[in-house]
Amino acid sequence: MAVIATAGHVDHGKSALVRAMTGIEPDRYSEERRRGLTLDLGFAHVASSDGTVLDIIDVPGHSDYLRTMVAGVGLADVALLVIDAVEGPRAQTREHLAAIESAGIAFGVVALTRCDLVDEVRRIEAHTEVEHLTHGSAVEWVTVVPTSSVTGEGIDDAIEVLAALTARVDAESGVHAHRALRLVVDRSFHIAGSGTVVTGTLDSGAVRTGDRVLLAPGGTAATVRGLQRHGVAVDEATSRSRVALNLSGVSVEDVVRGALVVRPDGWMHTSTVDVRWLNVVSPYPSRVEVHLGAARRAAHVRPLAVDGHARLRFEPPLPLRPGDHLIVRSIGSGHVLGGAEVLDVDPVLKPSRSRPDGSVESVLAQHGWLRSADAHRRVGRHVDDVIPGWIAAPSTVAATVDALTAMLRHGPVALSERDDHERLLLGTMDDVVIEHGQARRGARDPALDHPIVERVQRQGVTPDSVDDVDRATLGRLVRLGVFVAHDNIYFHRDTLAGLVPTLTQLWEEHPEGFTVSDLRTTLGITRKHAIPLAVCLDTCGFTRRVGDRRVLGRRE
Repeated sequence: MAVIATAGHVDHGKSALVRAMTGIEPDRYSEERRRGLTLDLGFAHVASSDGTVLDIIDVPGHSDYLRTMVAGVGLADVALLVIDAVEGPRAQTREHLAAIESAGIAFGVVALTRCDLVDEVRRIEAHTEVEHLTHGSAVEWVTVVPTSSVTGEGIDDAIEVLAALTARVDAESGVHAHRALRLVVDRSFHIAGSGTVVTGTLDSGAVRTGDRVLLAPGGTAATVRGLQRHGVAVDEATSRSRVALNLSGVSVEDVVRGALVVRPDGWMHTSTVDVRWLNVVSPYPSRVEVHLGAARRAAHVRPLAVDGHARLRFEPPLPLRPGDHLIVRSIGSGHVLGGAEVLDVDPVLKPSRSRPDGSVESVLAQHGWLRSADAHRRVGRHVDDVIPGWIAAPSTVAATVDALTAMLRHGPVALSERDDHERLLLGTMDDVVIEHGQARRGARDPALDHPIVERVQRQGVTPDSVDDVDRATLGRLVRLGVFVAHDNIYFHRDTLAGLVPTLTQLWEEHPEGFTVSDLRTTLGITRKHAIPLAVCLDTCGFTRRVGDRRVLGRRE
């Protein structure tokens, strides 16, 4: 689906054209109909011959309502630029064209209206004027359709052209459906028995009955009690469509035009963004007003290190992603200055050093390692995990691997001393063994080749002091299962296993279990070694202590 917005000079017949195409009166207020002047956004829809439903937003053309016009065109996919065949392009035609280009709308159709009032010569002249107007435009104007709301000329043609263009937009913008929910509110009202209802353009994601949503700014939580498309209740609505949401948990006074309905935790709510100017002529103003659909903010501007780029600061925050287009207006005159493409929604470098390009790697490179959800919010789309639950730029991954490799050259690396992402990354590195809370290179632990191993094994049940060996090595050998220790006495596990025949003999002599004294006498050792030896036998499961005796244990 795609949303279509009208544009054009006042009294050029936008509302009449929409009325002729859809059979719906877009001027919702009696004053608008009385004055013949559109004052606010109007909404209509129509199905083409192949069943494609067109969502149309009708905007005011008078210069006094440019802010309202920008609210309507800001999130549209297709522009329907309306030009009176009698008058040709006028001042607001050009300003509306600037707004369309600034919004990042890729495709458009020009409707020449009131063609019933001109002859063939004037039609040709008007067509030429349109070509001059749109020459070099950033928008692809696919065709010019001559129309008359009085005779019906071109009305069906306009519908079919827009339907074909909608299908083209759908094919090229499927990515929106996979992004998080965001709806910009342009109307809110109360319905007795239902409560708060908001309408707006669902510019990304999907919404379903029962969904929990968040209102921005403010962070008020709400639940979607119901939703409608064109007055018909539906269970689900998808991106690039006009929808009405019945929200519970929020009052109508809390939801004004420009509020945003978003999925909790699905967006980066930011007050600072780095942007690329679109059609904004240097020197850039220090303060501007920026629009995202019906949402608008006064923003302070600071230039970045790259010409044509700037940092915008505003309050309250907006849920934004890289690739969003903001329409930029003058604070003083209110005229459209151009547009701004969002490149980074959470810049960390100083403006004098920031050189964003909007790429995923450019965004990620500034932030190091990020949890997956944080990374998705910052880049504005799904990115595959580098390691489970973590994402980083390739340059960051390479730097981390190099640092860990350098650590491993100096011996085992304690996992407890590393960050979560480093522990996971170590597990993916070639020739790295993870065991007993440490990571090491190679298949054999260097501690196994320490001279203390052979010494303790040779000394059997009467090992001497190990105070000459560093505690880290001894601890490592215990964790590897080579040594078993108690009270600073270390026994080789093979020594303990070799005592099984002796233990069997002791149980034959003492069926109720033997004592430490019995063990000491049988082995001919002192109490200094007998007590630690008995405890270590318990530890390994060869024996089990019951009172002051040892009975048969449960081997590990």
